[in-house]
Amino acid sequence: MHLEPEIIRQLGYVLLAVLQAGVFVLFAYQSVMSLFGFYQRRKPPLRDPLTRFAVLVAAHNEAHVISDVLDSLAWQEYPRDLFDVYVVADNCTDDTADVARGHGAIVYERTDTVLTGKGHAIGWLLARIKSTGTSYDMMAIFDADNLVSANFLREVDRYAQAGHRVVQGYLDMKNPGDTWISLSCAIGYWCTNRFWELARSNIGLASMLGGTGSCMAMSLIDEIGWNPHSLTEDLEFTIKCVLQGVHPTWAWDAHVYDEKPLTMRASWNQRMRWMRGHFQLGFRYAGPLWKRFFTRFDMAAFDILVYIGQPIWMVFSYLLVLVNVVIYFARTAVPVRASAGIVLPWVWIALFALEWFAPPMLVAALLLQKVKPKYWWGVFLFAVYGLTWLPLDFIALFTRNDQTWFHTIHKQAAVSSK
Repeated sequence: MHLEPEIIRQLGYVLLAVLQAGVFVLFAYQSVMSLFGFYQRRKPPLRDPLTRFAVLVAAHNEAHVISDVLDSLAWQEYPRDLFDVYVVADNCTDDTADVARGHGAIVYERTDTVLTGKGHAIGWLLARIKSTGTSYDMMAIFDADNLVSANFLREVDRYAQAGHRVVQGYLDMKNPGDTWISLSCAIGYWCTNRFWELARSNIGLASMLGGTGSCMAMSLIDEIGWNPHSLTEDLEFTIKCVLQGVHPTWAWDAHVYDEKPLTMRASWNQRMRWMRGHFQLGFRYAGPLWKRFFTRFDMAAFDILVYIGQPIWMVFSYLLVLVNVVIYFARTAVPVRASAGIVLPWVWIALFALEWFAPPMLVAALLLQKVKPKYWWGVFLFAVYGLTWLPLDFIALFTRNDQTWFHTIHKQAAVSSK
């Protein structure tokens, strides 16, 4: 069937308007949700310690940094008889296991070159712990390069005693000022902590588990199981919780300090693993999440859908900006305006530029987090760092079935001076 050029052009404008409307609505949704991050909801009361923790640390060739996380766990302001520290030395070729034993951890050594990665290592360790018959109320997961605030278990205990079955601690950075890459990562986390995690927690939606500083009730693990099918076991467990009607909450004052990559290559490899896992879970769980949203009217399910769809609609936003630039500068008589007549092309471009290169919420996050002035220069390079997500998202989408696990090399044991 032959279509007149004018009809084809009109159909293209309609498609453009529909895509812009969708992206505009999602941006607006996230902007509204972010407003709930401007305050902190009152925490549950602090009671006498009661929760018994199994503290799990997954390590692959981390002999040079693991002693510090184990020491920070040993110094917890929490009764020592209410937690045990376990380390899974996963396919290690150094003396990680010996160092961990020397710092008081219960160590299991694992050798499996097929089921590699943290998710499988944690599952393997859980099976070994259960086989001992030792009973725990919750497990807490940390990485070998972490440092843990002394009040971490005490803070999580207050939420556990209030009935929360999944608690995520505050993800902070050990090395924000080392390079512009690590600073960009830190700025992203500071913003996410405030306007995603805290905002969702304040209104009872699901906070996102971060892979470290994540605490889950053992009874919930028995119900859901720990059998990750993706490269991002933290996001996968979050989704499974929401599908079960359980909303992870956020413990603002329970801090865990994580080391971020120093180079673009290391950051690229880490984020590639995250995004491949992201897309794997998007294709796997989008259907069940939509079903829960429509049948149970569970806003947490919709909110997770927005999150797992974020890489796609961010790519669309880039492409739509390029299209609008062409439309605007070509001075074409365009009958269909951006966002179904709500936003003109030049306004769309201006809004995107403001959001990407000088985002108000990013500035607000740095102010609210009381970030020191010496880190503010990172805002100018954060946009450059953000642009690298575009090719990364494309590649991750089309290589999502690649299960390659990129191990991030950790070099820093202590927190950088702030």
